[in-house]
Amino acid sequence: MKAWKYKRLMPTVIGARLELFDRNDIVDLASRSFDYIYSILTKTSYLIEISKIPRNKINAASIQNALLKNYLRTCRTIEENSPKDISYLLSTIIMKFEADNIKSILRAKSAGISVDEAMNFIVPAGRMDEIRCRSVLENSKHIMDVIELLSDLDYTHSLKDVLGDYEETGILLPIEASLARSIYKQIYKAIGKLKGKDRKIAQTVIGLEIDSMNIRVILRGKSLGIDEDQIKHSLLPASEIISKKELENAIKTKDITSSIESLLATAKYNSVIDYQYMLTALLREYDSSHSLSQLELVLDRSLLKTSLRMIKKYTPYFNIGLILAFLYAKWFEVKNLRVIVRGAEDKIPHDRIEALLILPD
Repeated sequence: MKAWKYKRLMPTVIGARLELFDRNDIVDLASRSFDYIYSILTKTSYLIEISKIPRNKINAASIQNALLKNYLRTCRTIEENSPKDISYLLSTIIMKFEADNIKSILRAKSAGISVDEAMNFIVPAGRMDEIRCRSVLENSKHIMDVIELLSDLDYTHSLKDVLGDYEETGILLPIEASLARSIYKQIYKAIGKLKGKDRKIAQTVIGLEIDSMNIRVILRGKSLGIDEDQIKHSLLPASEIISKKELENAIKTKDITSSIESLLATAKYNSVIDYQYMLTALLREYDSSHSLSQLELVLDRSLLKTSLRMIKKYTPYFNIGLILAFLYAKWFEVKNLRVIVRGAEDKIPHDRIEALLILPD
């Protein structure tokens, strides 16, 4: 893409990047009281959303929702200032948050909880705004009703195909996996509309996210002893780096260690340094802890580390790399702050909170 097309957008992204917390500030907040954290957040870019919380409803849950709303507002601001093809890609990325609301609705119906209780787990995003989410909850009795009421959304058409699996087992995983696959197909379609270096960068950056998610699916499936075919069915579309066949080879291995080793061999064969670092760290962590949750933290930290490296790499240039890298860095900041405010309210020891943070090495 020609540099001049980014002229309006880059000051917005660079300004927002400068507002991110640094590592030391995040670690410091993990040891502070809830009131102190609230006070600090009111002096940051999160003020707009936090100031809308009624005084008598200031708690961890309301602040966590405010942090998510801030992230979505940031995405929308960048989208509105973007050239048409970049704007289209960002609009598909926001669909991930629409899908999160759909998952919350499906889980609420499956668990039989009330509309008001379910709305506590919903943060309005895109076409799944508060009015529509509440309407779907109020006008549906079963999972099938939810799917029918959302049939106008272009990424929900495939959900009917897996409804039988839910009715047979009562497990939502097939529906949620189908929803995720549809979203990422839309994202890939949007990437295909980019040109030149922008397309290559977007394929690389978003491909790392997709591969990270597929690795989670494989490791979680192996840990729980899930059938190979079921794990395969839960995978997202393969990226440019790890093919469908290579993912399936990792699924066929005898255990988690062998799965990671299989994927690491692929990364080495393809000479992809970021993947080699990530998978080597996974292998080291699993040898040490045998903890699935720790492996997922390693994956998140690797994605953040790559995003921060790309911010340094792409800041001097006008291309999509800086935009996507910033959005990942911002997302992990929001995740960290959500962990911190919940931990502070529950008075969890700061060392335990810090252990859950997604921070670069």
